[in-house]
Amino acid sequence: MDLELPPEARALLDAMVAIGSDLDLRGVLSRIVEASCRLTDAEYGVLGIVDDDGQFTDLVPNDAVADQFDKIGMMPKGHGLLGLVPRERRAIRVDHVATHPESLGEFPHAHPMIDRFLGAPVMVGDEAFGHLYLGNKRGGAEFTATDQALVEALARAAGVMIDNARTFEQVEWRRRWVASTAEVGSDVSGTLRVQEALDELAVSLRDLCGARLVTYVRRDGDLMEIRQVAGEGDAAEAVERLADQIREVDATRAPVRLPVGPGSATLVVPVHTRLAGSGVIIVDQAHETPSLRGIMLDLVAVTAVQVGLILDRDQALRDRAQLLVAKDRDRIARDLHDLVIQRLFATGMQLQGARGLDVAELRTRVDGAITELDVAIKELRAAIFELGTGAGRPLLDEVRSLLGEYAVLLGFQPVLRVSGPVDRALVPEAGTHVLMTLREALSNVMRHADATSVSVELTASSAWFRVRVTDDGRGFDPKQRSKGQGTGNLRARAADLGGHVTVTSAPGEGTTLEWVIPAVG
Repeated sequence: MDLELPPEARALLDAMVAIGSDLDLRGVLSRIVEASCRLTDAEYGVLGIVDDDGQFTDLVPNDAVADQFDKIGMMPKGHGLLGLVPRERRAIRVDHVATHPESLGEFPHAHPMIDRFLGAPVMVGDEAFGHLYLGNKRGGAEFTATDQALVEALARAAGVMIDNARTFEQVEWRRRWVASTAEVGSDVSGTLRVQEALDELAVSLRDLCGARLVTYVRRDGDLMEIRQVAGEGDAAEAVERLADQIREVDATRAPVRLPVGPGSATLVVPVHTRLAGSGVIIVDQAHETPSLRGIMLDLVAVTAVQVGLILDRDQALRDRAQLLVAKDRDRIARDLHDLVIQRLFATGMQLQGARGLDVAELRTRVDGAITELDVAIKELRAAIFELGTGAGRPLLDEVRSLLGEYAVLLGFQPVLRVSGPVDRALVPEAGTHVLMTLREALSNVMRHADATSVSVELTASSAWFRVRVTDDGRGFDPKQRSKGQGTGNLRARAADLGGHVTVTSAPGEGTTLEWVIPAVG
């Protein structure tokens, strides 16, 4: 004998089947709201999603009122009847909203007028995922006890379906993360390839997290050095805003999640290295769905480990190359000493012994030869010393040292941003000009700008090398050049190297100086 189900039970089963046919979380949530409206004949329905603190982060309305909810332009604050459901953690049914003691008596602009109300919590295990709110039964009728029972049953079933959809979304997000990062760093060699690999990781993180900005920041004492940037935001502004969190994360080596709004958070994750110095990855204003809130920080931390490994490998290769150069210089120095200097010294002794053999003319010539040999020996010794000590520190190390020097004079630490193979883009002579230019630019900021922050950007490409110094000081009118604010030396130095200088400023808006020369130096 066939069992005839009541219409309400059949409708509930049909709703559950419809909801379970979608694995996409947003699709599941939309189906829950639409099914609730069909079961209860409600005109308005919305599922409010909450975070761990119970604050609303997203709203999923039924199709009939989606446009109206978009015009409201604000998230619920959890007051009135909307807050009663979370506090009671049970279904609430109200016949006349205006007369209920918890009612606020008014609705936000563009919000539909609600008289009948039915709300129920949606739980995933013991966790409140969100709250389902229904309003105004069609025909003006009141919500019934049967409506309430159906919504309660649907909310309990929805919790299981939401949990499955969240698991699917997390697995899919992990799959995308693995696919986007698997090839990065597999064959990293050379400065250019390292920069490309790190740039790819930054872009992948930004795309995966839906972030406004992703940047890798290297710390050297108080100096914040911006190395990789992906996104449209101002990296220097983000670093200054998060300076305290960067120091804390770097010191404790514990990642930090900073909520910045509904469904959005900023992640600051440490990058551990053994050779390349400390740093952090900033994922600014990442888009967090309820499913990803628990795993996004962990996977960004895994990416930070990958960044650390790439940096350590690159630094190890650099150290190895320097060691080989040092060993080669030591060998050349020994060869010069054992072969050249000893032979020249012996030649000098022979000539010196010939002084008494011939007439005065020969004596004069021999004395001259001895003098020249002495000069040659001194020059060779100088060459040996230069080979033993090397050609000086890399340009980037000199720039860091210079910024540390001016941090004392300015009263704050400038922010450094590096893009491209800065250390290898210029010959040593051009590198000296870069340091002199940067020193003069910082001196001008110190004397004239009255600034509270300075950003220094070094960019190296295959064609150009650019130094950009930006301050937030008083600025000036470029058409009215004041004494002491000229850039004549900077322009002359750039022109000698085939480059140019651009100064952009306005009163009260700070100053930006760009000094550009060919990369070959």
